[in-house]
Amino acid sequence: MSSVQTPILLFGESYHHPNIFYRTGFLAPDPVVVVDRGGDDTVLWTSRLEEGRARKEARVGRVRCTEELDWAEKMSRAGAEQDAWAVLVESICRAEELGGVVVEGDFPVIIADHLRGHDLEVRARGDLYRRERRIKTAQEVEWIAATERAGMDGLQRAIDIIAAAEIRDGLLWHEGRPLSGEDLVLAVEARLLELGCATSDSICCGGPDSADPHRRTSDVVRVGLPIVLDIFPFDKTTRYWGDMTRTVVRGTPPPEVEAMWDAVLEAQQAGLDAVRPGANGRDVHYACCDVFARRGYGSLAKPYRHIESEARFIHGTGHGLGLEIHEYPRVGDVDVTLELGDVVTVEPGLYNPRLGGIRIEDLVVVTEDGCRNLTTLEKRFRLD
Repeated sequence: MSSVQTPILLFGESYHHPNIFYRTGFLAPDPVVVVDRGGDDTVLWTSRLEEGRARKEARVGRVRCTEELDWAEKMSRAGAEQDAWAVLVESICRAEELGGVVVEGDFPVIIADHLRGHDLEVRARGDLYRRERRIKTAQEVEWIAATERAGMDGLQRAIDIIAAAEIRDGLLWHEGRPLSGEDLVLAVEARLLELGCATSDSICCGGPDSADPHRRTSDVVRVGLPIVLDIFPFDKTTRYWGDMTRTVVRGTPPPEVEAMWDAVLEAQQAGLDAVRPGANGRDVHYACCDVFARRGYGSLAKPYRHIESEARFIHGTGHGLGLEIHEYPRVGDVDVTLELGDVVTVEPGLYNPRLGGIRIEDLVVVTEDGCRNLTTLEKRFRLD
Protein backbone atom coordinates (compact mmCIF):
# COMPACT_ATOMS: atom_id res chain seq x y z
CA MET A 1 0.00 0.00 0.00
CA SER A 2 1.22 3.49 -0.79
CA SER A 3 1.82 5.98 2.00
CA VAL A 4 -1.16 7.80 3.47
CA GLN A 5 -1.38 11.35 4.81
CA THR A 6 -3.75 10.55 7.67
CA PRO A 7 -3.06 7.26 9.48
CA ILE A 8 -5.68 4.56 9.28
CA LEU A 9 -6.97 3.23 12.61
CA LEU A 10 -8.54 -0.23 12.62
CA PHE A 11 -10.30 -1.80 15.59
CA GLY A 12 -11.88 -5.21 16.07
CA GLU A 13 -11.29 -8.94 15.92
CA SER A 14 -9.97 -10.16 12.60
CA TYR A 15 -12.33 -13.09 12.00
CA HIS A 16 -15.02 -10.66 10.81
CA HIS A 17 -12.95 -7.57 9.99
CA PRO A 18 -11.19 -8.57 6.77
CA ASN A 19 -9.27 -5.30 6.47
CA ILE A 20 -7.50 -6.09 9.75
CA PHE A 21 -6.57 -9.55 8.52
CA TYR A 22 -5.55 -8.13 5.15
CA ARG A 23 -3.15 -5.62 6.70
CA THR A 24 -1.74 -7.86 9.46
CA GLY A 25 -2.19 -11.51 8.44
CA PHE A 26 -3.07 -12.08 12.10
CA LEU A 27 -6.21 -14.00 13.03
CA ALA A 28 -7.46 -12.97 16.46
CA PRO A 29 -10.80 -13.71 18.18
CA ASP A 30 -10.59 -10.64 20.45
CA PRO A 31 -10.24 -6.99 19.43
CA VAL A 32 -6.89 -5.65 18.33
CA VAL A 33 -5.90 -2.15 17.26
CA VAL A 34 -3.97 -1.40 14.07
CA VAL A 35 -2.29 1.90 13.20
CA ASP A 36 -1.44 1.98 9.50
CA ARG A 37 0.69 4.88 8.28
CA GLY A 38 1.24 3.24 4.90
CA GLY A 39 3.91 1.02 3.42
CA ASP A 40 5.63 -1.07 6.08
CA ASP A 41 4.77 1.35 8.87
CA THR A 42 1.97 -0.67 10.43
CA VAL A 43 1.68 -1.21 14.19
CA LEU A 44 -0.42 -3.98 15.71
CA TRP A 45 -1.52 -3.53 19.32
CA THR A 46 -2.56 -6.76 21.07
CA SER A 47 -3.22 -8.02 24.56
CA ARG A 48 -0.56 -9.86 26.50
CA LEU A 49 -2.46 -13.05 25.67
CA GLU A 50 -1.84 -12.61 21.95
CA GLU A 51 1.47 -10.71 21.97
CA GLY A 52 3.75 -13.73 21.59
CA ARG A 53 1.76 -15.25 18.76
CA ALA A 54 1.44 -11.88 17.04
CA ARG A 55 5.20 -11.42 17.02
CA LYS A 56 5.53 -14.80 15.27
CA GLU A 57 2.62 -14.55 12.83
CA ALA A 58 1.71 -10.94 12.09
CA ARG A 59 2.92 -9.27 8.89
CA VAL A 60 3.45 -5.81 10.36
CA GLY A 61 6.27 -3.42 11.07
CA ARG A 62 5.85 -3.57 14.84
CA VAL A 63 3.86 -5.38 17.51
CA ARG A 64 3.08 -3.61 20.76
CA CYS A 65 1.28 -4.81 23.86
CA THR A 66 -1.66 -3.00 25.45
CA GLU A 67 -0.15 -3.65 28.89
CA GLU A 68 2.28 -0.84 28.06
CA LEU A 69 -0.75 1.40 28.59
CA ASP A 70 -2.10 -0.29 31.74
CA TRP A 71 -5.00 -1.90 29.85
CA ALA A 72 -5.99 -4.10 32.81
CA GLU A 73 -6.26 -1.05 35.04
CA LYS A 74 -8.32 0.82 32.46
CA MET A 75 -10.65 -2.16 32.12
CA SER A 76 -11.16 -2.42 35.88
CA ARG A 77 -12.07 1.28 36.16
CA ALA A 78 -14.44 1.38 33.20
CA GLY A 79 -18.17 1.20 33.71
CA ALA A 80 -18.64 -0.86 30.54
CA GLU A 81 -16.34 -2.77 28.22
CA GLN A 82 -16.91 -0.43 25.27
CA ASP A 83 -15.98 2.52 27.47
CA ALA A 84 -12.75 0.75 28.39
CA TRP A 85 -11.96 0.10 24.72
CA ALA A 86 -12.59 3.77 23.98
CA VAL A 87 -10.11 4.86 26.65
CA LEU A 88 -7.55 2.32 25.42
CA VAL A 89 -7.87 3.39 21.78
CA GLU A 90 -7.44 7.01 22.85
CA SER A 91 -4.31 6.01 24.77
CA ILE A 92 -2.96 4.23 21.70
CA CYS A 93 -3.57 7.33 19.59
CA ARG A 94 -1.61 9.38 22.15
CA ALA A 95 1.20 6.82 22.25
CA GLU A 96 1.38 6.84 18.45
CA GLU A 97 1.23 10.67 18.42
CA LEU A 98 -1.86 10.77 16.24
CA GLY A 99 -3.88 13.94 15.87
CA GLY A 100 -6.45 12.44 13.51
CA VAL A 101 -7.32 9.09 11.99
CA VAL A 102 -9.28 7.54 9.16
CA VAL A 103 -11.52 4.64 10.18
CA GLU A 104 -13.81 2.11 8.52
CA GLY A 105 -17.51 2.76 8.09
CA ASP A 106 -18.41 0.25 10.81
CA PHE A 107 -15.98 1.66 13.36
CA PRO A 108 -17.75 1.71 16.76
CA VAL A 109 -19.62 4.97 17.34
CA ILE A 110 -18.88 4.88 21.08
CA ILE A 111 -15.15 4.89 20.41
CA ALA A 112 -15.40 7.50 17.65
CA ASP A 113 -17.42 9.82 19.91
CA HIS A 114 -14.89 9.38 22.70
CA LEU A 115 -11.96 10.21 20.42
CA ARG A 116 -13.69 13.29 19.04
CA GLY A 117 -14.54 14.36 22.58
CA HIS A 118 -10.83 14.27 23.36
CA ASP A 119 -9.74 16.45 20.45
CA LEU A 120 -8.89 13.70 17.98
CA GLU A 121 -10.21 14.04 14.45
CA VAL A 122 -12.01 10.92 13.20
CA ARG A 123 -13.05 10.56 9.56
CA ALA A 124 -14.82 7.47 8.23
CA ARG A 125 -14.32 6.03 4.75
CA GLY A 126 -16.20 3.16 3.18
CA ASP A 127 -13.55 2.27 0.61
CA LEU A 128 -10.48 1.59 2.74
CA TYR A 129 -8.18 -0.92 1.00
CA ARG A 130 -10.76 -1.40 -1.75
CA ARG A 131 -8.22 -0.91 -4.50
CA GLU A 132 -5.56 -3.06 -2.85
CA ARG A 133 -7.97 -5.90 -2.11
CA ARG A 134 -9.78 -5.72 -5.44
CA ILE A 135 -6.86 -6.55 -7.74
CA LYS A 136 -5.72 -10.01 -6.70
CA THR A 137 -2.08 -11.10 -6.69
CA ALA A 138 -1.07 -14.45 -8.17
CA GLN A 139 -0.87 -15.84 -4.63
CA GLU A 140 -4.37 -14.63 -3.80
CA VAL A 141 -5.73 -16.19 -6.99
CA GLU A 142 -4.19 -19.52 -6.04
CA TRP A 143 -5.69 -19.32 -2.55
CA ILE A 144 -9.10 -18.61 -4.07
CA ALA A 145 -8.67 -21.40 -6.62
CA ALA A 146 -7.81 -23.85 -3.83
CA THR A 147 -10.97 -22.89 -1.96
CA GLU A 148 -12.99 -23.23 -5.14
CA ARG A 149 -11.64 -26.74 -5.66
CA ALA A 150 -12.72 -27.70 -2.16
CA GLY A 151 -16.15 -26.24 -2.83
CA MET A 152 -16.51 -28.23 -6.04
CA ASP A 153 -15.61 -31.38 -4.13
CA GLY A 154 -18.30 -30.63 -1.57
CA LEU A 155 -20.84 -29.80 -4.27
CA GLN A 156 -20.06 -33.07 -6.05
CA ARG A 157 -20.85 -34.89 -2.80
CA ALA A 158 -24.39 -33.46 -2.94
CA ILE A 159 -24.75 -34.31 -6.62
CA ASP A 160 -23.67 -37.90 -5.95
CA ILE A 161 -26.30 -38.27 -3.23
CA ILE A 162 -29.01 -36.91 -5.52
CA ALA A 163 -27.92 -39.17 -8.39
CA ALA A 164 -28.00 -42.27 -6.15
CA ALA A 165 -31.27 -41.46 -4.39
CA GLU A 166 -34.29 -43.71 -4.78
CA ILE A 167 -37.36 -42.30 -6.51
CA ARG A 168 -40.56 -43.01 -4.60
CA ASP A 169 -43.94 -41.28 -4.64
CA GLY A 170 -42.60 -38.21 -6.44
CA LEU A 171 -39.81 -37.67 -3.92
CA LEU A 172 -36.13 -38.57 -3.65
CA TRP A 173 -35.31 -40.98 -0.82
CA HIS A 174 -31.94 -41.42 0.88
CA GLU A 175 -31.05 -43.91 3.62
CA GLY A 176 -34.66 -45.01 4.13
CA ARG A 177 -36.34 -41.60 4.33
CA PRO A 178 -37.22 -38.65 2.10
CA LEU A 179 -34.15 -36.65 1.15
CA SER A 180 -34.16 -33.06 2.41
CA GLY A 181 -32.15 -30.00 1.53
CA GLU A 182 -30.68 -30.12 5.03
CA ASP A 183 -29.32 -33.61 4.36
CA LEU A 184 -27.47 -32.21 1.34
CA VAL A 185 -26.17 -29.22 3.29
CA LEU A 186 -24.75 -31.49 6.00
CA ALA A 187 -23.05 -33.68 3.39
CA VAL A 188 -21.53 -30.66 1.65
CA GLU A 189 -20.32 -28.96 4.81
CA ALA A 190 -18.90 -32.16 6.31
CA ARG A 191 -16.78 -32.56 3.20
CA LEU A 192 -15.68 -28.93 3.36
CA LEU A 193 -14.48 -29.43 6.93
CA GLU A 194 -12.47 -32.46 5.83
CA LEU A 195 -10.77 -30.20 3.28
CA GLY A 196 -9.94 -27.44 5.77
CA CYS A 197 -12.79 -25.15 4.81
CA ALA A 198 -15.91 -23.81 6.45
CA THR A 199 -18.80 -21.64 5.32
CA SER A 200 -21.34 -19.22 6.68
CA ASP A 201 -23.99 -21.39 5.04
CA SER A 202 -24.79 -23.47 1.97
CA ILE A 203 -27.87 -23.50 -0.26
CA CYS A 204 -29.31 -26.89 -1.21
CA CYS A 205 -32.90 -26.22 -2.12
CA GLY A 206 -35.35 -27.82 -4.54
CA GLY A 207 -38.71 -27.30 -6.18
CA PRO A 208 -40.77 -24.12 -5.71
CA ASP A 209 -38.71 -23.22 -2.62
CA SER A 210 -35.69 -22.65 -4.87
CA ALA A 211 -37.48 -19.76 -6.59
CA ASP A 212 -36.27 -17.73 -3.60
CA PRO A 213 -32.58 -17.42 -4.58
CA HIS A 214 -31.18 -17.39 -1.03
CA ARG A 215 -33.52 -19.92 0.59
CA ARG A 216 -31.20 -22.42 2.28
CA THR A 217 -33.05 -25.71 2.13
CA SER A 218 -36.31 -27.42 1.28
CA ASP A 219 -38.06 -29.99 3.48
CA VAL A 220 -38.19 -32.51 0.65
CA VAL A 221 -36.52 -32.89 -2.74
CA ARG A 222 -39.03 -33.52 -5.51
CA VAL A 223 -38.63 -35.57 -8.65
CA GLY A 224 -38.62 -33.60 -11.90
CA LEU A 225 -38.09 -30.17 -10.35
CA PRO A 226 -34.82 -28.22 -10.17
CA ILE A 227 -32.45 -28.51 -7.20
CA VAL A 228 -30.21 -25.47 -6.70
CA LEU A 229 -26.83 -26.19 -5.07
CA ASP A 230 -25.00 -22.94 -4.20
CA ILE A 231 -21.78 -23.55 -2.27
CA PHE A 232 -19.62 -20.72 -0.91
CA PRO A 233 -16.78 -21.91 1.35
CA PHE A 234 -13.79 -20.11 2.85
CA ASP A 235 -10.44 -21.64 3.70
CA LYS A 236 -9.93 -21.64 7.47
CA THR A 237 -6.25 -20.74 7.11
CA THR A 238 -6.05 -18.30 4.20
CA ARG A 239 -9.60 -16.92 4.81
CA TYR A 240 -10.20 -16.60 1.06
CA TRP A 241 -13.61 -17.59 -0.31
CA GLY A 242 -14.92 -19.57 -3.25
CA ASP A 243 -18.40 -19.51 -4.79
CA MET A 244 -20.19 -21.79 -7.25
CA THR A 245 -23.69 -22.96 -8.18
CA ARG A 246 -25.01 -25.91 -10.12
CA THR A 247 -28.65 -26.84 -10.68
CA VAL A 248 -29.63 -30.47 -11.20
CA VAL A 249 -32.77 -32.58 -11.53
CA ARG A 250 -33.73 -36.24 -11.08
CA GLY A 251 -36.54 -37.53 -13.20
CA THR A 252 -38.16 -35.89 -16.20
CA PRO A 253 -38.66 -32.13 -15.75
CA PRO A 254 -41.58 -30.25 -17.30
CA PRO A 255 -40.80 -28.63 -20.67
CA GLU A 256 -40.92 -25.20 -18.98
CA VAL A 257 -38.09 -26.21 -16.65
CA GLU A 258 -36.02 -27.63 -19.51
CA ALA A 259 -36.47 -24.32 -21.35
CA MET A 260 -35.33 -22.38 -18.28
CA TRP A 261 -32.20 -24.52 -18.00
CA ASP A 262 -31.32 -24.03 -21.66
CA ALA A 263 -31.79 -20.27 -21.33
CA VAL A 264 -29.67 -19.98 -18.19
CA LEU A 265 -26.87 -22.07 -19.67
CA GLU A 266 -26.79 -19.90 -22.79
CA ALA A 267 -27.04 -16.69 -20.77
CA GLN A 268 -24.18 -17.69 -18.51
CA GLN A 269 -21.95 -18.45 -21.46
CA ALA A 270 -22.79 -15.06 -22.94
CA GLY A 271 -21.82 -13.44 -19.65
CA LEU A 272 -18.55 -15.37 -19.48
CA ASP A 273 -17.73 -14.40 -23.06
CA ALA A 274 -18.26 -10.72 -22.19
CA VAL A 275 -15.76 -10.69 -19.29
CA ARG A 276 -12.47 -9.02 -20.20
CA PRO A 277 -10.32 -6.09 -19.04
CA GLY A 278 -12.02 -2.80 -19.86
CA ALA A 279 -15.47 -4.33 -20.18
CA ASN A 280 -18.31 -2.57 -18.41
CA GLY A 281 -19.96 -4.81 -15.85
CA ARG A 282 -23.32 -3.55 -17.05
CA ASP A 283 -22.54 -4.94 -20.51
CA VAL A 284 -21.75 -8.33 -18.98
CA HIS A 285 -25.09 -8.19 -17.18
CA TYR A 286 -26.96 -7.10 -20.30
CA ALA A 287 -25.35 -9.91 -22.29
CA CYS A 288 -27.18 -12.32 -19.99
CA CYS A 289 -30.39 -10.29 -20.08
CA ASP A 290 -30.31 -10.21 -23.89
CA VAL A 291 -30.32 -14.00 -24.03
CA PHE A 292 -33.23 -14.17 -21.63
CA ALA A 293 -35.13 -11.54 -23.63
CA ARG A 294 -34.69 -13.46 -26.88
CA ARG A 295 -36.12 -16.50 -25.14
CA GLY A 296 -39.07 -14.57 -23.71
CA TYR A 297 -37.93 -13.99 -20.14
CA GLY A 298 -37.91 -10.64 -18.35
CA SER A 299 -35.23 -9.21 -16.06
CA LEU A 300 -35.10 -6.50 -13.39
CA ALA A 301 -32.88 -4.21 -15.48
CA LYS A 302 -34.95 -1.35 -16.90
CA PRO A 303 -34.62 -2.25 -20.63
CA TYR A 304 -36.07 -5.71 -19.91
CA ARG A 305 -38.70 -5.05 -17.23
CA HIS A 306 -41.54 -4.82 -19.75
CA ILE A 307 -41.13 -8.46 -20.78
CA GLU A 308 -43.88 -10.41 -19.05
CA SER A 309 -42.92 -13.92 -18.04
CA GLU A 310 -43.60 -16.29 -15.18
CA ALA A 311 -39.90 -17.02 -14.80
CA ARG A 312 -37.67 -13.96 -14.43
CA PHE A 313 -34.05 -12.91 -13.80
CA ILE A 314 -34.30 -11.10 -10.46
CA HIS A 315 -30.72 -10.26 -9.39
CA GLY A 316 -27.38 -9.08 -10.70
CA THR A 317 -25.02 -11.22 -12.73
CA GLY A 318 -22.13 -11.36 -10.28
CA HIS A 319 -19.89 -9.88 -7.63
CA GLY A 320 -16.28 -9.65 -6.60
CA LEU A 321 -14.87 -12.10 -4.08
CA GLY A 322 -11.78 -12.44 -1.89
CA LEU A 323 -11.53 -12.15 1.89
CA GLU A 324 -15.28 -11.55 1.80
CA ILE A 325 -17.90 -13.47 -0.13
CA HIS A 326 -19.24 -10.23 -1.61
CA GLU A 327 -16.66 -7.63 -2.57
CA TYR A 328 -16.24 -4.85 -5.09
CA PRO A 329 -16.90 -4.85 -8.02
CA ARG A 330 -20.56 -5.71 -8.51
CA VAL A 331 -21.53 -7.01 -11.95
CA GLY A 332 -25.05 -5.83 -12.62
CA ASP A 333 -27.05 -2.84 -13.75
CA VAL A 334 -24.33 -0.40 -12.62
CA ASP A 335 -21.34 1.17 -14.35
CA VAL A 336 -18.08 -0.47 -13.34
CA THR A 337 -15.05 -1.22 -15.50
CA LEU A 338 -13.54 -4.66 -15.07
CA GLU A 339 -9.78 -4.73 -14.57
CA LEU A 340 -7.00 -7.24 -14.93
CA GLY A 341 -6.86 -9.22 -11.67
CA ASP A 342 -10.52 -8.87 -10.74
CA VAL A 343 -12.09 -12.08 -9.42
CA VAL A 344 -15.84 -12.12 -10.04
CA THR A 345 -18.74 -14.54 -10.26
CA VAL A 346 -20.97 -14.96 -13.32
CA GLU A 347 -24.28 -16.35 -12.07
CA PRO A 348 -27.44 -15.57 -14.02
CA GLY A 349 -30.64 -17.35 -13.04
CA LEU A 350 -34.33 -17.69 -13.74
CA TYR A 351 -36.94 -18.11 -11.01
CA ASN A 352 -40.48 -19.40 -11.41
CA PRO A 353 -42.47 -19.35 -8.14
CA ARG A 354 -44.51 -22.32 -9.32
CA LEU A 355 -41.65 -24.58 -10.41
CA GLY A 356 -38.44 -23.31 -8.80
CA GLY A 357 -35.17 -21.72 -9.81
CA ILE A 358 -32.30 -22.41 -12.18
CA ARG A 359 -28.90 -20.80 -11.49
CA ILE A 360 -25.45 -21.61 -12.82
CA GLU A 361 -22.45 -19.86 -11.29
CA ASP A 362 -18.76 -19.88 -12.13
CA LEU A 363 -15.92 -17.94 -10.54
CA VAL A 364 -13.49 -16.28 -12.95
CA VAL A 365 -10.29 -14.23 -12.90
CA VAL A 366 -10.07 -11.38 -15.40
CA THR A 367 -7.03 -12.01 -17.62
CA GLU A 368 -5.42 -10.13 -20.50
CA ASP A 369 -7.40 -12.03 -23.13
CA GLY A 370 -10.68 -12.52 -21.28
CA CYS A 371 -11.01 -14.60 -18.15
CA ARG A 372 -9.80 -17.80 -16.52
CA ASN A 373 -12.61 -19.96 -15.15
CA LEU A 374 -11.79 -21.40 -11.72
CA THR A 375 -15.00 -23.48 -11.62
CA THR A 376 -14.38 -26.57 -13.70
CA LEU A 377 -17.25 -28.71 -12.41
CA GLU A 378 -19.46 -30.15 -15.16
CA LYS A 379 -22.68 -28.29 -16.01
CA ARG A 380 -25.10 -31.18 -16.23
CA PHE A 381 -28.79 -30.74 -15.49
CA ARG A 382 -30.40 -34.17 -15.73
CA LEU A 383 -28.79 -36.82 -13.54
CA ASP A 384 -30.77 -39.79 -14.94
